This record gives sequence, structure tokens and C-alpha cells, in this order.
Amino acid sequence: MLRCMASPTLRRRRLARELLRLRDQAGMTIEVAAATVGISASHLSRVERAQVGVRLPVVKVLLSTYQADAATIAYLLEVAKEATTRGWWHKYVGSIPEQYATYIGFEAEAEQIWNFEAAAVPGLLQTADYTRALLQGGTTRLPEDQIAGRVEIRLQRQQLLSTPDPPKMWFVLDESVIRRHVGGPKVLARQLEHLAEVAALPHVDVQIMPFAVGAHPGTPGSFVVLKFHEPTDQPVVYIETMAGDLYPESQKDITGVILAFDRLRAMALGPDDSAKLIQRAAKELS
Repeated sequence: MLRCMASPTLRRRRLARELLRLRDQAGMTIEVAAATVGISASHLSRVERAQVGVRLPVVKVLLSTYQADAATIAYLLEVAKEATTRGWWHKYVGSIPEQYATYIGFEAEAEQIWNFEAAAVPGLLQTADYTRALLQGGTTRLPEDQIAGRVEIRLQRQQLLSTPDPPKMWFVLDESVIRRHVGGPKVLARQLEHLAEVAALPHVDVQIMPFAVGAHPGTPGSFVVLKFHEPTDQPVVYIETMAGDLYPESQKDITGVILAFDRLRAMALGPDDSAKLIQRAAKELS
């Protein structure tokens, strides 16, 4: 199951953070550290920013150079090994954008998933027909085989909903999400029925932001906040745009997005009233 697999994406990020911390603690420049292991300073810089992976022998030499203690060495070597594993999504690399694959890696190990959506049902909650209709009407005209692949990926991601220890998921959806006829009335009606079913799960909350609220913190667009079990793992903020996917890194930006989601939860209808609105919208379609 997905939750049983350590995310290489998250492990690479954790290893990068620790290697940078240890180098700073050792008072060593990146040039000197890189020369010690026989790689370029620019390559080590990319390693420390989690942009590229790093071979286990290089990690061993770096940890020795930084004079890390035995417990730290044992822990980080295990992290380094897990960072080289391949998640289920790796077989799709090349057919999906790299940043989307990175997101799936983070999502696979998130302890909490907070998602605001302004225009469409979140991927984790979509039916196959709804996903297919979204992709057919997307900005990029994908051939049918690629659409089928994307639908398959989305359905695999949804296994998170039924794992033994699922993440806590909280979704706030603009009312336009449940009103837009993606795929036509029948597809949307089934999608809304599915949305109501998932919203009834004990680890899932769904709230609707009604039109009557007017402007709100989510007006600029959709976003996701992923939080992890390890307190040292900084939350990930994911923002999908037409120009590419964004991962704000600064603490100020991350805190700002988390505060925005808190405000959205406070302004939206409660889960019970939201469920009634979703069910009413589904009945209106049928």
C-alpha cells in the first residue's frame, strides 16, 4: 500500500536539509566539502537543495568529513538508501511533468492534506469520468492514451483514502466546483454523489465556500498544504498554474498559505451544511 512505502521525494529533501546543516555546523565552505568527495561545488549545491540525488558512497564521505556522530551517520545512511528507492509513480516519469511526480511523492507520505480548490473537484476525490472530462477540456490537448494514463495515476493516488493509517484530509471547495458541468449533468451528478460519500469518511472533511461569501483568501486560486509526521520536515505548499507548478520555500510564504487556509475553513459552510448542499446539487442534476 502507498503508506507503507517511504517517499524517496521526502527522503531526498530530508537528507539535503541535514547535509546542509552538518556542513554549516562544521564551518566548511561548499567548495571545500565538494572537493573532499570529488564533486563540483555546483553539484553539491543542487544536492543540498534536493534538486538531485546523491550516491551512498558520497554521503558516507561527507558525513565523515563533517564529523557526524555514529547515530547521525546510521540514521542518514538509512535515509540516503530510502531516497534511492522508486515509488509507484516512477513508472510514469516521462509521461507526466516532473513537478507533478514530485508532488505525488510528497503526497504519498503526508500526514495531513489541506486543499483549497477554486474550479474543480480535487484529484483525490475525482471519479474516473470526471477526471477524463477535465483532461479532455484542459489547456493541453492530450491524446487518448495519455489521458488514460493520467486517469490511472489519479485512481492510484486515491488509494490513500483507504489505507489502514490514512492522512487527515481537509478540503475547502468554492461553490463553483459543484456547479460547473464538467462532463455534463450525469457525470457531475455521479461526481457529487461520490464527493458526498468520501466526505462521510472519518478522516475526511469537505467544506463548501458559498457564492454569498463574496471575496475570500482563496480568490487568487487553488493550492495544497502537505504536512508530515516528522516535525523537522517543513510543510510543502503546492500551487498549480498554467505556467508550471510552484513550491514556495520561504517560511513566510508557507505560513501565509497556512493562515489563508485557516481563514477559508472559518468562512466556509460547516461540514454538515456542506454535505447537504452537495447532496442537493446532485439531486438537482438528476
